[in-house]
Amino acid sequence: MELKQLENLLAIMATGTLTSAAERVGLSQQALSQSLTRLESQLGGKLFERKPRGMVPTRLGETVAEHARDVVASAGRLRSAASAEIGLERGKLIIGLSPIAATSPIGMQVASFAMRHPKLRIDVESGIDRDFVAALNRGEIDLALSSQSGSDHDGVLIEQLGSEIWGIAGRVGHPQLAKAKSLKDMDGCHWILGRNTELLTEKIEESFAVQNGQFPQPGIMTTSVMFVLSALAHTDYLSILPQSLCSTMPSLLWRDLADGEWASQVYLVRRKQAHLGFAARALLDELRLGEEITRPEW
Repeated sequence: MELKQLENLLAIMATGTLTSAAERVGLSQQALSQSLTRLESQLGGKLFERKPRGMVPTRLGETVAEHARDVVASAGRLRSAASAEIGLERGKLIIGLSPIAATSPIGMQVASFAMRHPKLRIDVESGIDRDFVAALNRGEIDLALSSQSGSDHDGVLIEQLGSEIWGIAGRVGHPQLAKAKSLKDMDGCHWILGRNTELLTEKIEESFAVQNGQFPQPGIMTTSVMFVLSALAHTDYLSILPQSLCSTMPSLLWRDLADGEWASQVYLVRRKQAHLGFAARALLDELRLGEEITRPEW
């Protein structure tokens, strides 16, 4: 007995005629009739009576059809489970990751997910919101994790996944940062500012104004995170950086002098009509849970 024979049987039960059933399963009427004859021979009895109104199931046919539905459904679940496992272990996932998202706990969750599924290839593309929306619409990435929501763009779905607190970072022992009690104590400092802080400009300006501090004036503007980290560790420059980025840098001192007001959101951005594979859905389930991630020992 073959699974295909049971599927053919159910097609005949559903349509009531060999002609319609043959069209449904993609066989000729003769081939379908031969399949039914073989199944009846294997089971030892007639499954249908040929009547003027069509194929009418016998009592044996009804009994076999009842069990056939369970068998075919179980086979379908088996195929789905196998496909999902293969997709997770041997597939490919392309993720857009903005600099802020990359340094947040969400970025760490992506890395942890990849470590648990070493056969799954994950490509991480850097960029910003408008780059990701264009790449999503072209089908070049599966999803994006971005510091901007992309709410002004049609054709994308937005979901907030987390947030990141920003503060002032400098070298350990920095003469002003180490002793500072307010933003006013930052007056006269030298600053390296990144373009990623543009998302927080209004909040930063407001916080400095409330505390009567001088708004940071860039001595250096950069888009290079590596340059910022290196410069902060070896000079008395200061910068405004996310907490998670600095928490792994023992040479840096990070202070929140704005009482948590400098917060940026991290969003999931994906195309509305795109079909997400099993690997992408599995990753999203973990990101939505927001489970605590243990940093690996290197």
